[in-house]
Order: sequence, then structure tokens, then C-alpha cells
Amino acid sequence: MPPQGRRPQGTSLMPMQALGAPPPDLQSGGFPAQPGPPPGLQPPPERGGRSKAMDYTLKGLGLLGVAVVSGFLWWLTHNQPPVSTEGTAPPAQPTGKYSFTPYFSKATVNDCANHATNEVGSYLQGTQCVSMTRSLWTATLPDGDKVLTSIAVVKMPNAAQAAKLDQISDASGSGHVRDQVEEGYPVPNGPTSLQNGGYASKAIGSDDVIVMTEFFNGNEDKNLGSNQAAKNELYAVSQDALNQHLGR
Repeated sequence: MPPQGRRPQGTSLMPMQALGAPPPDLQSGGFPAQPGPPPGLQPPPERGGRSKAMDYTLKGLGLLGVAVVSGFLWWLTHNQPPVSTEGTAPPAQPTGKYSFTPYFSKATVNDCANHATNEVGSYLQGTQCVSMTRSLWTATLPDGDKVLTSIAVVKMPNAAQAAKLDQISDASGSGHVRDQVEEGYPVPNGPTSLQNGGYASKAIGSDDVIVMTEFFNGNEDKNLGSNQAAKNELYAVSQDALNQHLGR
């Protein structure tokens, strides 16, 4: 029993502890210290406060942008605006030595045999044509003389029949397809027939194209018999008209 008035030896109680002060494992702030993570395990990184809803929204906007750009590129590829050709030259058209002007518009008949003579008429009587289209044109020669040209296109059922018609028409004295002048189309002070002038023909497919040319002034026809140069010129006009009609 220790003496009265003296504290027992071997104790280290501080005054605050003796009065019930908090144990030493409490922080100064009065809260227990937070335990650290277990060894080898690190806490997840901070997300900066961005929620999953925000992530989904941003991803959705990105996909929408890609879709919009892809759609625009598809539309641009399939909807190219037409390129203007204003001011560009048109494709070259076939031209010839002579310039032909329409005198009578085209006229078409179906009873070809009634508009032909001799062997030509007989062949068309036995081999029905599909149609016959005729027209009259005028041209001016280098010396100023005016000529009248007839173009007749006889359409046959097939190419072989067109070639046969062309062969008969080309033969001397075999007859001919009547031109519009011969059938009464009015040409004041002009020729009454084109049969003694320049001639050219060609079968193209099922068409037989027959061209005849005469001086517009009927009086000039009188000297054709002895004027070979004039005849050659009328032949040249007919051949040129044929080539232009065929687009050559």
C-alpha cells in the first residue's frame, strides 16, 4: 500500500488522459483516419466529373456527323449538276460544194408505181414500195446560173429490193421515178422536166435515193446536147445533193 498523498510509480498518464481524453489514434480534427487501399491496389482514376450520359451523347453526335457527311458525299456523287455548254460550238454538220435551198416541201405517197414510168414503174407494180418521199431544191452555180434539184427517196420492204430498184433506174431507157415538176408542181419560167439533166442515185439499206438536176431557166436545156461541160456540172450538183442527203 503506497503512502497516502503520493502517486503510484510506473504510470505515465497525462492529465488529459486521466480525465478521459480521446485515444492517440484520433486525428486532430476529431475524425478517424481513413484506411489506405490494400497493398498493390490503386484507386480508380478520376473521371473529371463527366457522367456516362454525357459520354453517350458525345458518341451519338459523332456518329450523326459521320452519317451526315457520308450522305452528302453520296448525293453529290449521284446528283452532279449539268455542265453548261453555252458558248461552245455545235458539232460540225456535213457540208458540200453547193448550198441547197428548199423550193417545195417534202411530199410522200404510197402508190409508187403510179409515179414511175416504163421498167421502173413495172417493177414497182410487182414489188410494192413502202413509201416515196420527194422534194425540190434550188442551188446557184459559181457562174451565177440557178439550178433545180429533185430528191426522191423510195423506201422498199427490204435492202435487196431497194438495190434492184436502183439497178433498174440506173439503166439507160428503163424509165424513171417522176419528179414533182413532171407531175405539175408550178415552177414559173422553169423546166418542165428534169429527166435530161444530171442524175445520181444510191441504194442505202431499204431506201433508194434518186436525184435529178436541171437548169432552173428552161431555155438553157436546149444546149445540153452539145455542152458536155454543162452536163458534167449538173451531174456534179446531183452527186453533191445525194452526198449531203446521206450526211457525207
